[in-house]
Amino acid sequence: MPTPPDARLDEHHPAVRAWAEPPGLRRRGVGWFLILAFGCAWVPWFAVYLAGGSLDDPVIQLLTAAFVPALAACVVRRWITRQGFRDSGLRLNLNGSWWHYAAAVTIPWGVLIFAVLLAAASGMWTRDSTELSASSWLYLAAGPLICIALSPIFWGEEYGWTAYLRDRLVPGRPILTTFLTGLVWGVWHWPLPWVGYFGGDAPVSDAVWGMLLWLPLSILLEFLIGWLWSETASVWPGAMLHAGSNMVASLGMMLVFGDAVGITGTTILLCAGLTPFVLAVVLTGHTGGKRARTR
Repeated sequence: MPTPPDARLDEHHPAVRAWAEPPGLRRRGVGWFLILAFGCAWVPWFAVYLAGGSLDDPVIQLLTAAFVPALAACVVRRWITRQGFRDSGLRLNLNGSWWHYAAAVTIPWGVLIFAVLLAAASGMWTRDSTELSASSWLYLAAGPLICIALSPIFWGEEYGWTAYLRDRLVPGRPILTTFLTGLVWGVWHWPLPWVGYFGGDAPVSDAVWGMLLWLPLSILLEFLIGWLWSETASVWPGAMLHAGSNMVASLGMMLVFGDAVGITGTTILLCAGLTPFVLAVVLTGHTGGKRARTR
């Protein structure tokens, strides 16, 4: 028997439509999505590295990684399951959801502030160890605009992991499927530390810790992105939050801390900064979403 859908979600929500798919069709779609998402990223990553390139190059990242999950979802929707793209989360659905967009573009600020305070309180960083330039302050002040401007790039992952995969892994069980989606998403990143993502001089310990920490980081992010998805039925707030996590919270910490914390320390602080927001979502019972109107 299929898992009954969460009655709080509108019948036209993409999640409810995903849960209603025949099990065989759903399994075939998920299987092919994972094969394409992993294969079409991992093979080019190692090919580029063996050819002398490096994944710390933003252009190479865009060409080999940024849009692979979305392309995998599109291929599956068009040619594997033939379900098309109706109600697949592409609409903004701003009506009644504006504050979710506001949360998506401002939470990264909160994550950054919490992480900086934690680093200062724990002695990992002192204020006099680095000094922000005027351009760095301006960049951080533009955080919400950066989330919006870069959301089309991070849509490339969210249209795959969130708008396609999460509702099909364990239908109707939002907490479990969030853990599993985050786990899959984290494992997908595993080759990156070994193909130059952290730069050519990164020690092996950073690569190993990067692999391990990508799991809790992805799970924590997926809780917030999944909340936005279930509330709005749109992939765009999650893409904005994802952009903010990378380009406002994480990059912001690098600007603030300089070399004082390191790659591993930054990732740990990013996880710590996300945790209060995830707890707020879980403790208020919003992991499954409310009735998100899509029409």
